[in-house]
Amino acid sequence: MNKVIMTKLQRFEKIRQLHTIISQETIKPLSPTPPHLKIHKLSLIDYFAHHTHMPLIFFYQNYKISDTNILKKSLSQCLTQYYPFAGRFQSPSADHIACNDEGVKFLEASIDSPLDYFLLKKEQDKTLDQLIPNGLDNHNMMEIQLNHFTCGGAALTVSVSHKIADGVTTLNLCNHWAALTRGESPVNPSFVFLPKSNFNIPDYQVMGTCKVEYANRIFKFPNSKLNELKKTIDAMGGITPVNPTRVESLTSLLFKCAVGAATTKSGCLHPSNLFQAVNLRNKDSKGFTKLTAGNLSVMVFVEKMDSGQIELDQVITSLRKEIVEQRDVKELSEVLEKSVLVFMNGCPNYTFTSLCRLPYNQVDFGWGKPDRVMLRVVHPGSYFILMDTACGDGIEVTVQLEEDEMAIFENDKELLAYVQDI
Repeated sequence: MNKVIMTKLQRFEKIRQLHTIISQETIKPLSPTPPHLKIHKLSLIDYFAHHTHMPLIFFYQNYKISDTNILKKSLSQCLTQYYPFAGRFQSPSADHIACNDEGVKFLEASIDSPLDYFLLKKEQDKTLDQLIPNGLDNHNMMEIQLNHFTCGGAALTVSVSHKIADGVTTLNLCNHWAALTRGESPVNPSFVFLPKSNFNIPDYQVMGTCKVEYANRIFKFPNSKLNELKKTIDAMGGITPVNPTRVESLTSLLFKCAVGAATTKSGCLHPSNLFQAVNLRNKDSKGFTKLTAGNLSVMVFVEKMDSGQIELDQVITSLRKEIVEQRDVKELSEVLEKSVLVFMNGCPNYTFTSLCRLPYNQVDFGWGKPDRVMLRVVHPGSYFILMDTACGDGIEVTVQLEEDEMAIFENDKELLAYVQDI
């Protein structure tokens, strides 16, 4: 049966109920937030962030159930330093977070499934959502769900509002919490306010009602295959080799294959935009450190490329050029204004986020390193999330595309030449 038809049939199948909520409580900061820190103003980047949560799921085979109370106590300590996460938005349109110490909801769930069921998953489907707190709204900053599997393993889900944090901040919070759980004394974060400017950026809606059905798949690219891809791209550069990184090589390949799938579906060429998140903490001139908290990532882009023009080395060269130009821009508002206008130009947008070389696979609460880490895609749209595999032998990519485009994409011969079964 056609894969697209199968996917649509599966959507109407009843998802087996796997979870039962067994406890729920609110964890508040161990120490009250000082009066001068009671208001946390949203920055310019916060303004453009999705009004949604980013569920980050850590899977552990060696979880110790006796550690649950220790987890809660250390979370309370953690929230003393990450105090905005225990606060609330007073309204969806608020320009600040009230750091009122209302706390973070901590749920525990019993999962009628072994851990291996999720460790071997090749897609993010509705069963995965049962590991995620479902009571999130626009007022809460963070929620936690600790999931207990039948085999004794566990999955810890940390779901944070994108209005207050990017992926790096969420990771830093998790590592801070984990260190406290192990009895260590981690370095505290710093919060920096990037004020809004006075220029007018047109209002845009990225989360509106979406009638398009999306499919989500997970692909693994082993380092051996990525090295082959890098050599192939280097050969395209002629006298001047591109010398691409693993992430650059894979990003260019994924973009080409995704645009090719859209072209095959429609039967004609369509210009497309490639957006890639860039971490400002890596830019010394900005004055940020690795532990600076907040939204400190901006999008650079390569605009209006169609599948007939995409050469892997040229995609990489264009992205590098945009990153250099972004570094040279003194006003952050200029970068954001330009990216929003491109996002709204009517062309398909493909958004890439690389979490490679960030220590997601090092978050240790005393049970050892996680056996798998997943960032749940919650936005409609075409998204690519790149993460190092748990054992460091390659890159795992979560891909979200329109259903009929995914059916073409996942059978692309150029793509499959570098894919390995998970």
